Amino acid sequence: MIPSPRHYKLTALATLISAAAHSSILLAEDTLTEDSINLDQLVVTASGNDIDIKDAPASISVITREDIERTPTTSLSELLGELPGASGGYTNAGAGSKISFRGMPSQYTLIMVDGKRVGGSSLTGYRANLVGQDLDWISTEMIERIEIIRGPMSTLYGSEAMGGVVNIITRKIPAKWGGSVSTNYQKPDSGSFGDTTQVGANIAGPLSDSVGLKIGLNKTERDADTNARGSSGFDNNSVNTALNWEVNKNHTLKFDFNYGLQKSDSAPNAEYEQYRVGELEHRGYGIGYEGYLGNVKNTINLYHNQYNNNDQALPNGRGGYSTGDSEANETVLDAKTNIPMSLGVDQDLTLGLQYKTEDIYNRSIIGNLSEDKDGNSITPELNPDGWSGSLFAEDQLYLKDNLTLTLGARLDKTDGFDAHLSPRAYLVYHPSHIWTIKGGISQGFRAPTLLERSPSSGTFSRGNGCTSLVALGYTGGGCTMLGNPDLEPEVSTNYEVGFIFENAGYQFDATYFYTDIEDLIQNNLYGIIDGQWYTIQRNVGAAKTSGIETTFTAPIVSTVNLKSNLTYMIESERKDNNEPLLLVPEVTANVGLYWDVNEQWNTFTKVQYLGKQAYNTEDEIRFAKAYTTLDVGTTFQVNKSVSLRAGVENLTGTIVRTGDDHGDGNPRVYYMGLTSRF
Repeated sequence: MIPSPRHYKLTALATLISAAAHSSILLAEDTLTEDSINLDQLVVTASGNDIDIKDAPASISVITREDIERTPTTSLSELLGELPGASGGYTNAGAGSKISFRGMPSQYTLIMVDGKRVGGSSLTGYRANLVGQDLDWISTEMIERIEIIRGPMSTLYGSEAMGGVVNIITRKIPAKWGGSVSTNYQKPDSGSFGDTTQVGANIAGPLSDSVGLKIGLNKTERDADTNARGSSGFDNNSVNTALNWEVNKNHTLKFDFNYGLQKSDSAPNAEYEQYRVGELEHRGYGIGYEGYLGNVKNTINLYHNQYNNNDQALPNGRGGYSTGDSEANETVLDAKTNIPMSLGVDQDLTLGLQYKTEDIYNRSIIGNLSEDKDGNSITPELNPDGWSGSLFAEDQLYLKDNLTLTLGARLDKTDGFDAHLSPRAYLVYHPSHIWTIKGGISQGFRAPTLLERSPSSGTFSRGNGCTSLVALGYTGGGCTMLGNPDLEPEVSTNYEVGFIFENAGYQFDATYFYTDIEDLIQNNLYGIIDGQWYTIQRNVGAAKTSGIETTFTAPIVSTVNLKSNLTYMIESERKDNNEPLLLVPEVTANVGLYWDVNEQWNTFTKVQYLGKQAYNTEDEIRFAKAYTTLDVGTTFQVNKSVSLRAGVENLTGTIVRTGDDHGDGNPRVYYMGLTSRF
């Protein structure tokens, strides 16, 4: 088989750099600089192989290392919330803190680190919306960039990737020891909001000619708010380690271990104190292989994620719910082969498989009922488990120098459900060097979770879980949400088309998307028993989302750049009754001006506009008015090793309130920080 010319070019370039720097592939790959290959332009998440971002068969955004260092990052959701098509990241807790894409709820977004899923902690809590999104189990000092896919990627990544993918890419291990330490301090101008202190570190280097090690550390502390609607305080800690052993020039073994502990205080509002999550632990470990047989690249990863929720405080006396520890486990085997070849046309063929097992123990929501939904006596499932397996294939066909067609399909089989095939087709065309036209059709797939399909699952709610009952006469007091073993997987079909114009530093792109969802899973009325309202998970029918995403970048002058994006959500609703699928702003806009005063000093001004949006309360849907926030900041490079930053977030003091979570956003916040590199 003959490799494509593109592969010859990249392979030759990598070989030359490797020979000049070190005979070791492990060390050579880390000597690549922006002078040799622009890493910001190569992405790994949108297809089965590395590809230039302009050729990516998906709607993709990249958050760079520079973006991460510009401001203190308490949570990655703050950065993700500024992207086109994204919503969330504008409060410290609850639904407003969670990232979602294109009008799809947050559970449809798959989160990965270096291509490996981080599991899911949501089922260890009393309710999924009371446990944070799994974005912050890694030190930000370890992150090289973050790649974000907007829209389904189930063909490559399977269930959970129905709405989008966030892939956190860590820094490479360098040829000599080095690293960085950063510290940040944030002070709200209101005494009722808590201060935040953060310290992070990254150190990496060779242990020998063939072995390299990297370690990341992070500690973030936030004091609890003292106002009634405020957020709880937290103390988040993480340790991330990775060791690479180059067995020979073509074969490398990778080992990693990650540990995180997130402690949270009680919410200041006594009504919600009973729902607090005290301590959440994450342990992740794995072994991987990456190697070449000729020009064929093979990757295998076997890894495990474990979450322990060690201190829940649950509603006392409600339906027999009990306090206690909970645990979620996930073990995943991923294998992928990339074969460059020429059969009529140059192409890159990717073949892969995945096998996953999972189990959950959480007596507060699973195994707490002794009767099923039909009133039959059952033995409670105290520790339900399940498995899933998949085979997938993707082929990138370079039909012409300026025309690439990507075809893919994935066959998923989940324990208890029929096999499902998710196809994908995407076309990228460059009519000239300044224009790109792209578009495609892809299908998404999500199997019901162990909680959703458990016959002995009962979860008490006093908020979003009961909202669907308001039209039926519900006036408050709470409801119990039941699992349903008769559920079917959700399936979506996504259509998108867009263009990119790029010339002399100017870039404008626009994308229209439409997603059609079948067998949508939502809570519906089950009945009123002994005065208690009950809902049940059901496949309620179909839903749709559509919208337009645009970005615009321009050099105002040689030292000032404008970066902006706008998202217009046309619809995000069920087809049968037009109820909102996700309560998101109709219009979201982000505009930033970045001024390089000189080689050492730069400043920025950012504006974010969020249009009017609805939010759920216990007994009705209300609306939060549109608002605009303004951030200003500056960084100063003291010398080649030390940089300082300072600024003000939400300079205008706008109160960010969504009402559907147990905390509002901060008012005006002053911050300062320092990074030292060595």
